[in-house]
Amino acid sequence: MKKTSLHSSHKKLDAKLVDFAGWEMPINYPAGIIKESTFVRESCGMFDVSHMGRVEIFGKNAKNFIEKILPIDVNTLNTSSAKYTLLIDEKKQILDDLIIYKISEDKFLLVINASNTEEDLDWIQKINNDVNINNITPDTSMIAVQGPKALDKINLLSNSAITDLGRYKYKEINLQGYSIFVARTGYTGEDGVEIICNNKDAENIWNILLENDVEACGLGARDLLRIEAGLHLYGHEINKNSNPKDIGLGRLLESKSKNYINYDYIKSDEIQKGKESLVGLVILDRGIAREGNEIYIDNKIIGNITSGTHSPRVNSAIAIGMLEKNYNNIENTVKIKVREKFLEAKIVKLPFYRRKRKWVKFLKI
Repeated sequence: MKKTSLHSSHKKLDAKLVDFAGWEMPINYPAGIIKESTFVRESCGMFDVSHMGRVEIFGKNAKNFIEKILPIDVNTLNTSSAKYTLLIDEKKQILDDLIIYKISEDKFLLVINASNTEEDLDWIQKINNDVNINNITPDTSMIAVQGPKALDKINLLSNSAITDLGRYKYKEINLQGYSIFVARTGYTGEDGVEIICNNKDAENIWNILLENDVEACGLGARDLLRIEAGLHLYGHEINKNSNPKDIGLGRLLESKSKNYINYDYIKSDEIQKGKESLVGLVILDRGIAREGNEIYIDNKIIGNITSGTHSPRVNSAIAIGMLEKNYNNIENTVKIKVREKFLEAKIVKLPFYRRKRKWVKFLKI
């Protein structure tokens, strides 16, 4: 398995390490997933996300190439800004969801999912004929610092360098003598930043953050947090055959250019009509629903669970599921088949959690 530059740091902290997309990554530390998620919700935690792919696209035709492969309105992506978007191939298959950063008029950075890096790169290389593509993943590390105190921590360590940093913006700053790329992005539903740095600096930066009471958190807590926030995970809420509108990502299809490889598709009735809906589910019985569990109404299968967990904030098991569009009604109560047992659940609007708002308590009926 591949190892990140922070692998020895995880071992020193007695992390439980697991295989994640071919990388040996920390699923949790001794504090455990629930406490780690609470650090992020109430204070500040950090995650090693160096397994995610980082790919530079540059050259005089880079802007036209980005316009060709992504459904963004490239003219509204300003330098030092980012957008969340989808990578859809010529067969209308969603290969990935990703974040694109505009470094300059002729240089962009893509941050892509670890499990999809090779396939994404293969497809991008296949249709490339006029840009340079550089996979910087092996040479760089990435640390996500998330939580209501995250920005304060980074400002404290960088002479207030990100005081004016807006959402989906980035800067190159100095943190305690180390040059870092810092973006106000994340995957937890909290405010925070994601840092990209040279491998040789990663362990020192990690230790500086630890010394300043930023708690180490594993990918188990990150998954719990993203489910609470109603965020998509490729292979769960998104797959190759997903209709972007069905999964709540129709807003990402913003391209106005016929240069985009799927321009006709994103403007088609096939996209606009849709057949399914992504919903939240609060489980009213004891038990946890998992990916693949069937969802029923009146003995009819109407969908499947895409992700599930127990949320200490909702104080209940929660899940995300795909339903037939006609059944997406928050008044509906459904049954979820878990092994040979049926769990009652209430359909709710996603997300389960919004930053700076109190939790909505769903009463058992």
